Amino acid sequence: MRKESKIQNNVAMANVQGYHQGGGYGEGYAFAGFKCNKYFRSDRAMKLNDNFERPDGFPLQGYGLEIETECSSISNQTVLAEVYDKIIFKLFPADLFKMQRDASLGGRTSAECITQVMTKAFIRNHYKDFKTMFNTYFPAFGISADSFHTSCGMHVNISVACFGDTTEQAHEAIRKLFYIVNKHYSIMLPLFYRDPSRTHWCGQMHYQNARYMNLNNQPNDHTKCMNLSHINAGRVEIRLVGGQKNYACFRNTMESIFHLVDRVKTLSWDDCNNLVKLFKGCNQYVFDRLTICGLDETTLEEIKQTVKTEELL
Repeated sequence: MRKESKIQNNVAMANVQGYHQGGGYGEGYAFAGFKCNKYFRSDRAMKLNDNFERPDGFPLQGYGLEIETECSSISNQTVLAEVYDKIIFKLFPADLFKMQRDASLGGRTSAECITQVMTKAFIRNHYKDFKTMFNTYFPAFGISADSFHTSCGMHVNISVACFGDTTEQAHEAIRKLFYIVNKHYSIMLPLFYRDPSRTHWCGQMHYQNARYMNLNNQPNDHTKCMNLSHINAGRVEIRLVGGQKNYACFRNTMESIFHLVDRVKTLSWDDCNNLVKLFKGCNQYVFDRLTICGLDETTLEEIKQTVKTEELL
């Protein structure tokens, strides 16, 4: 008999994993809803029920992306939708993406590309497809997802169960992540490739009392760098992530997030203030990003001594 998970799994369809419904345009843009609910693992997808729950009862442990894009060469919404549906999204397994309008983006052919829930292994296994999307198809069709040249961003939703085996463990790790992102806000901006002049929708938050936060009662504020209001729906959202200019940028951002999610599960509260301990054992892709984060040479050198080599595309 399997051991029951202690992570709460009271998911509501309206709040699932961060996939909000539209930007108020009312135009039936593209394919606003997923064809079916799936959980994308390392080598295959698991079909979920109408509440995005696994049939085996275990909680989701994955990441959901909201990739904001703008298009300069296609002026017709239907044509852009066809490009995404028939060409770009064909790179990936069926039903991974949906696309919708986003009121925060400019232009008639802006679009938000939203994924279903993906494990870290699945994302890494499909880095080659993300590379083709970012480096080949996006430039070919005049699509940009770069926050330094457009108003785009890339919100990252993380399953609560990624942070621990019990609700108590997960909430403690999430509080540490909240503290780190806001305490080291000026470092997190370049780490997540966020233009520091474009933080209206991802501002710094008060973090001094993070250790004692009640995560079950957080406001839904889309102007802050993290949204913790969906804890009971099984996810947290990092809104600070900027638009990604190309594949290498995307990979290094995702690897930085993967590292932080793993690290906060074992890091002490005191060590959350220590950048060397925070980034100890990161891989070369995270370290590459750290070199533009304004760390002093001594700190960088200490972190460099612990860097682990991982060969990812």
